[in-house]
Amino acid sequence: MFNPEAFFWRWCSHLLDLMVLSLFWFFASLPLFTIGAASTALYDAAVHGVRRGEAGGYRRFWRTFAAEFKTALPATLLFGALLAAVWAGYNLMGFLMARQPAAQAGLAAYAVLGLVLMGYLCWLFALLSRYEFRFAALCRTAWQFCILHLPRTAALALSLAGSVWLCTRFIVPLFFVPCMQALLAAMLIEPAFEKHTPAPDGPDSGPGGE
Repeated sequence: MFNPEAFFWRWCSHLLDLMVLSLFWFFASLPLFTIGAASTALYDAAVHGVRRGEAGGYRRFWRTFAAEFKTALPATLLFGALLAAVWAGYNLMGFLMARQPAAQAGLAAYAVLGLVLMGYLCWLFALLSRYEFRFAALCRTAWQFCILHLPRTAALALSLAGSVWLCTRFIVPLFFVPCMQALLAAMLIEPAFEKHTPAPDGPDSGPGGE
């Protein structure tokens, strides 16, 4: 019971990490245009600090946030605008369905497009947390991962949509769901990263990274 390496204390430590990193993400995302940098930092801190048990996860969050803000900002503005447009179109189709049943096809199309964008952004910010990219190369490489690992992309999109639904309707999930989502995303993303990471003495086999 008094051993700091006992299961109970390790479980409490992980629970605390989930809560603290989730709150870091929430407050860092409040200006909205910082949500990309915050998501990049959360993924990095969750993978290294929680999943791998490395020390300094909290400092790592803010260090990554500051380091990747410049690249994450245009991605946030561009794809945030696209998501907002898709959301507006989805709501419009939902409104028209009451009068025109044919609008159901448009509603489904907007839903699929929104999910594709969400899955794409999961790859994009995870890549930014791990590798150095120029903006154009980042967008291109994220798209390649999105297509090459389409089943993983679908799972990422659905899990992210579920997390967004929970956090926008209830207060309590905000205390742990963001970091849990990052860890769930890591379970799908990290095996793909390992597959495309070249051996130390081998040629670069990545799908377009810099």
